[in-house]
Amino acid sequence: MVIVMDRGYCDATLSFCARCSAAFFQKPMGTDRPCIVDIVDDGNDDLLHFVVRTEGRTLEFDLTKDVQEGLSLEGWEFLAGFDPGLFRHGAADRWRQLSHVPAEHSHH
Repeated sequence: MVIVMDRGYCDATLSFCARCSAAFFQKPMGTDRPCIVDIVDDGNDDLLHFVVRTEGRTLEFDLTKDVQEGLSLEGWEFLAGFDPGLFRHGAADRWRQLSHVPAEHSHH
């Protein structure tokens, strides 16, 4: 399963985002967040693969037990090799734009 998260769809500050994602990564299945923009069934039920987009960057990782432990304590920042922005804005505009995308669209 591939879960795509885009920080651009939530205006939460970085500290709130870290707490929110830490809670999410403790139990990611069956939990929803505004930043989850796609879930793709890749046929691999044994491994969750995450794609996290923020500030024009993309983090990709498999949710192994060790990675999950770090993420559940610190949130997605645990894996970031850069300093993410403390504040976000424009999420409402992005959600409005998303509402104009046809329901039947291609991801590629």
